[in-house]
Amino acid sequence: MYEEIFIAGSGGQGILSLGKILVYTSLQEDKYATYYPSYGAEVRGGTASCMVKISDRFIYSPIVENPTIMIIMNLPSYLKFVRKFLPQKFLFLNSSLIEEKEDIKDLIKNYPKNLKIIKVSATEIANKIGSTVVSNIVMLSAVLKETKIFKIDSIKITLEKIFSKNKKVLQTNLKALNALE
Repeated sequence: MYEEIFIAGSGGQGILSLGKILVYTSLQEDKYATYYPSYGAEVRGGTASCMVKISDRFIYSPIVENPTIMIIMNLPSYLKFVRKFLPQKFLFLNSSLIEEKEDIKDLIKNYPKNLKIIKVSATEIANKIGSTVVSNIVMLSAVLKETKIFKIDSIKITLEKIFSKNKKVLQTNLKALNALE
């Protein structure tokens, strides 16, 4: 197994947290992982992104150059990073915040033919759960469903460890993880 994952959105959408969850879950499943976060000085509202690599073998660099999976949570991030990275297997878009526009369709036509584009209304689904903060976990649910990179039980264990001191937040995250079943 070898995956290069690029995640982007605005600060406050849980972009960096999602990357950490992927790394912790990799360790849970005895895989190697790297994590390379990037965020603007604004933190909340500014652009945030992270690169995650997951492998069965040692990883020599944390830099993602050819993402196999790309997760984009808002339109500014999509427009900023779509020209920089061409996802190879999967492109997950938060359709709640990324509108279909002609200029976007022109960008997509340059993507590889076998690329699977998955649109998830993550923010809308998170709102129905009761907290937009878990839109990242709704998106994670879609990623797990499509890619099978981790067992859902491994993600649940990771969430339980992270939110062990706040049962209410844990329950909301678990609801978001199961939102697409």
